[in-house]
Amino acid sequence: MSDDVGKKDEHHTRPQIAILDFGSQYTHLIARRIREMNVYCELHNCAIGPNELTCNGTRPIVGIVLSGGPNSVYEDDAPHVHTDIWEYVQQMNIPILGICYGMQELAHVFGGKVDSSAHHEYGKATVTRSAGCNSTLFTNLPDEFDMWMSHGDKLTQVPLGFKAVGTCYV
Repeated sequence: MSDDVGKKDEHHTRPQIAILDFGSQYTHLIARRIREMNVYCELHNCAIGPNELTCNGTRPIVGIVLSGGPNSVYEDDAPHVHTDIWEYVQQMNIPILGICYGMQELAHVFGGKVDSSAHHEYGKATVTRSAGCNSTLFTNLPDEFDMWMSHGDKLTQVPLGFKAVGTCYV
């Protein structure tokens, strides 16, 4: 039994990627892919505060992924990241990857613009690396590749200080 306790403590002190879940049906797939790269990660509710996320500073977070989700960032009851997380991220200089709703949340919070699409987009889309992009997100990937997407909103203005590393079109 003491071996199990030791393993649990090890998980709380090893560097990890935190995935904040906005209700996407693919959040567990994101976690699986990260773990397949031999990177430790944990799923958390999107509204978690920094003390709970870091176990009062004992859990080192080295990156955060904001998942997709079924809401619009402008809905009255839409989920949002706990406001203290943004201060923690800035203080610790933690990189963030926003996927679908997560990207829209970043734009919404940091002054970008998210608009409703004229119609919901669903199906195969092509991701294209932005010209001159050297982001490690694209390591071992071609400049264009296909993916599956489902959106009702779209990012129409990148927040000041942010840089688009890729675009996606149906």
